[in-house]
Amino acid sequence: MDSEIIKYYTELQQKDLDNIINNSTINYKDPRMVQQVTKHLKRISSKKFINIDWEKVTKLKKIDFINKALKKTGKKNPSYLEIGVYKNENFNLVETSTKLSVDPDKNAFPTFLGTSNEFFRDNKIMFDVILIDGLHTYEQCQEDAINSLKHLNKNGYIFFHDFIPRNFLEEYVPRISGAWTGDVWKVSVELAQTKGINFKVVMADHGVGFLKKIDDEVKYHDKNRKELLYKKYEDFFELNKIVEYQNAEKAFNEFI
Repeated sequence: MDSEIIKYYTELQQKDLDNIINNSTINYKDPRMVQQVTKHLKRISSKKFINIDWEKVTKLKKIDFINKALKKTGKKNPSYLEIGVYKNENFNLVETSTKLSVDPDKNAFPTFLGTSNEFFRDNKIMFDVILIDGLHTYEQCQEDAINSLKHLNKNGYIFFHDFIPRNFLEEYVPRISGAWTGDVWKVSVELAQTKGINFKVVMADHGVGFLKKIDDEVKYHDKNRKELLYKKYEDFFELNKIVEYQNAEKAFNEFI
């Protein structure tokens, strides 16, 4: 594994872990609820921690890689798909007029209102660049990856958001913290073993998955799906040894 991520590894002191757990229950008034939540957090907790401030490590964001990928296609109006738009902050910055967005939340004002599964079921369009930033669960991200690869042109790009969880709270499913990556990191482990693509994770913006499709047909590697499904945050540090992690500036300047 590239050492770029290892240098950020650290471990919490027990007192720091206790403080995190205590602060997570501060808004509960019922003592029984405090006890129940505390017990739950202790069960899922991990002292392992990735000590990285995304705002300080680099100024590059996922949108920078998306727009560079669009330019790399050499097309006047390359086709773009965004799965999960939230407030359209990223979508509005995408530099192509041929772009679609998918989100089941009507308040997000996507071009397609519905789930990504519903979109792909009837979609006939092939895309040049896709961003997957939908539901942050392993199962859904995996489905989005498989479907996106089927609707991606050869030499096209797929970007993923939130592939680096910094702590057990960010990683836990269902969501229990403000910043939430979920367990989509498991997809990066599978993509690292998938043939017909170039893949790495860029050390920027909560971990940007960077995929280029180099073969016409790509068979997604999901042989260990049942095992991965039940892996926890502690397992991330062992399983991600097969994933390439790259400095953001280097990845951007050496764009494949």
